[in-house]
Amino acid sequence: MKNGLLLFITVSLINSVFASMPVFRDTLKVYPFDPVVVTGTRIEMPKKDLPVALSVITSTVIDEQNYKPLLDLVSENVPGLFVTQRTNLGYGVSSGSGGQISIRGIGGYPNTQVAVLIDGRPDIMGLFGHALGDAYFMHDVEKIEVIRGPASVLYGSNAMGGAINIIPRHEHQNGFHLYAPITYGNYNTSQSFVRNTYSNGNFGYSLSLGYRNSDGFRTDANDSYYSTSGNLELHSTINDHLKIILNSYISNSDINDPGQVTAPSDTQLYKIDRRGGDLTLKHSFERIIGELKVHYNSGYHDIFDGYKSDDYTTGILLTETFQINSNSRISGGIDLKNYGGKALLYGSWLEHDVSEQSIYTTFHQKILYRINVDGGIRYTDHSIAGNLFIPAIGLTAVLPLQFIVKTQYSEGYRNPTINELYLFPTTEVRPGPSTTELKQETTTNYEFSVEKQFTNRLTSTLTVYRTNAENFIQKGFVNGGPLYQNTGEITINGVEIDGQLLLPPRIALNWSISSSSYSQLINGSPGEKANIAMRVKATKDLIFGIQGQWINNLYSDSNPYDYQINSVRLDSYTLVNINANWNVNDYLSLSAKINNVFDEGYETMYGYPMPGRNFTIGITVKY
Repeated sequence: MKNGLLLFITVSLINSVFASMPVFRDTLKVYPFDPVVVTGTRIEMPKKDLPVALSVITSTVIDEQNYKPLLDLVSENVPGLFVTQRTNLGYGVSSGSGGQISIRGIGGYPNTQVAVLIDGRPDIMGLFGHALGDAYFMHDVEKIEVIRGPASVLYGSNAMGGAINIIPRHEHQNGFHLYAPITYGNYNTSQSFVRNTYSNGNFGYSLSLGYRNSDGFRTDANDSYYSTSGNLELHSTINDHLKIILNSYISNSDINDPGQVTAPSDTQLYKIDRRGGDLTLKHSFERIIGELKVHYNSGYHDIFDGYKSDDYTTGILLTETFQINSNSRISGGIDLKNYGGKALLYGSWLEHDVSEQSIYTTFHQKILYRINVDGGIRYTDHSIAGNLFIPAIGLTAVLPLQFIVKTQYSEGYRNPTINELYLFPTTEVRPGPSTTELKQETTTNYEFSVEKQFTNRLTSTLTVYRTNAENFIQKGFVNGGPLYQNTGEITINGVEIDGQLLLPPRIALNWSISSSSYSQLINGSPGEKANIAMRVKATKDLIFGIQGQWINNLYSDSNPYDYQINSVRLDSYTLVNINANWNVNDYLSLSAKINNVFDEGYETMYGYPMPGRNFTIGITVKY
């Protein structure tokens, strides 16, 4: 607790001290104050013009920390977002799995209330409706954009808590190039991948192959992990107005669940095979910009307890934006999805699928050159749960003295999954469906933020919000058997502070602090969270980094393997990681990392201790 308080005080002093320092030209250029983003509107827009609370993880951060699992990196860089972990590598699926994502307390178990997107398309397990953390790698990622708060007007179901958009690289250097990082660390943990790219201006590709392996650190159980993965990206510029892009990935993982320390296991193996991709046709004319995206993902799961499944998600996304004039534009879109599959339960294969059809429209209007008004509405129709209207509206004002004020009202929703509607819960004695009477989960969100650029090297943002979630789908008991039901609601109030400081030409400092209060206990989402990261460019080729995280008031389920939810408060903790990167020459770089420098004992899930101090070294070959 003391460490967390000191971190909070330090960040507050940074804000006050540097606000009055003289202005000079920024030469570091590593964390742009106003990046261009696409996730808030589906077209490129300056972040300052959008009313949504949006965080960006840049290519600089990704390239220097590509040894981390992607979701861990997101958790360390976004206020109000948290991802649970149960061992040093690998998240897993089903009961006792890590990788549960929450944004401002909204996440679900499994994580069905936060949408994970790859280049704007949904990527979910078709039967259970959740993201799969072990399928996401940073092989070809340009940047990651996160909407903190409901994003369902643009991204539909699952985005009731927010959206994480993993944006691949679509531009490559001319000619052939090779990039091959390899890391090795404690617990016989190795990670490596090789990326080959080519571009001639009009055509390009990127092909990546990856490998991860770890013996795990638990001595009382088996928490070993193994995965292979591949990515392929092709793009071709047909003419000045048309471009076609193909993205695809494949991932195969063997993940061992070690169990809680009170019941360790050596035999709980999950085999998870995933694949997915999309084909996108983009067009850009003087006043009309749009894209047509056809997407698909599927997977095969083989679980130690005899459960097997084949699932799929397929869909079409069409978005068109018309620029009325320099101050006004209007967009419209069609979002069609079908998902489902089959699962082996008690010797029989059960097969189901559902569909969702949506149309949406958004608008942007600039008033008096300083005020932006953005809004939109989505109409969606689910084949089981029925129809729903989802609105959002927000305002951004650029004020004198480099103040930016934003306010927004937004709603979100999540459709019931096939798991909840049909497959589970079921018992050997009582097989059969849950219920097809489930309603969509919904959220309403009010938020207000003030951003201040104190100098051309220091900016900070304060955001306050209030979120109300209703119709939570939870597992209960009816007539002696388990059953999913719409039950309860929760109100969440919170505050987020984030900012960055550039001290050219050597130092970049980023921080984020969030605090939330819940009307009832929520597992897997801390009440208080603080992150601070410093990047020091010692020389042209030598870069040091330090990253700290403080977590407080985190609750967890005492036994994730039963039907009851019993919350246990975990101890607060502070983690410090350091890393160094040395570019030896144009073709070779070396890296070293120390995680959990002070050997802190901590858990993010009850009964799953996390590793103490550990080391990683790496070498990267470039051509």
